[in-house]
Amino acid sequence: MIPIPQISHANSVMFVVIFFSISFIGILRAYYWKHTKLILLAPFQYRYASQFLRQDNAFTERVNWLTFFILLINYSLLIDTNPIISSYFNGFIYVFLFLLTFYILKFLTLKFLGRLLFIEEITRLTVFYSFLSDKALSIIITPLVLILYFSSFNLDILILSFILFLAICFVISKLYWIWKVGTNSFGLPSIYIFLYLCILEIYPFVFIAKGFFY
Repeated sequence: MIPIPQISHANSVMFVVIFFSISFIGILRAYYWKHTKLILLAPFQYRYASQFLRQDNAFTERVNWLTFFILLINYSLLIDTNPIISSYFNGFIYVFLFLLTFYILKFLTLKFLGRLLFIEEITRLTVFYSFLSDKALSIIITPLVLILYFSSFNLDILILSFILFLAICFVISKLYWIWKVGTNSFGLPSIYIFLYLCILEIYPFVFIAKGFFY
């Protein structure tokens, strides 16, 4: 017997997962587009980030949760396309749980450091900027992830290279804004910011990128 049914079943499962991601994006487009647009523009324009933060209400809270689930789903799908990285986690659900754990630990670490150093206001901004770029990128790459899973053409290298280019742009933007807010607005020592960026921002990105291209 040839393993066609198994492949078909795997694609069906991935289709359901992607359907949830697209559905969440549809909800954002239908009901929260004004706030979603701010998230997409904020990584590169401070005024949009400031505007989103000022609108701290139930609508922005829902947008934050919806975009966070899109982030988890799309990044898990993207990582799961690489057999080398995926083999470490043994399937999509474990990749999803790993990412969920990583972001929860990052959030708790930032909150703990904020309380420890009595800088809770900057913690709120750091959490926002740290998650902001990841959320925006996860929405943008949705059609590319769809092509990776269901295209009949072998475009993996081209698509992954383009996603890497986008990710580098968003990471650079994230690093810039976290550094700028930390040093200019709150006067934090550069060494603290540098250590945070290396451990919680740069290293995870390099680890994933290296798994795809080396």
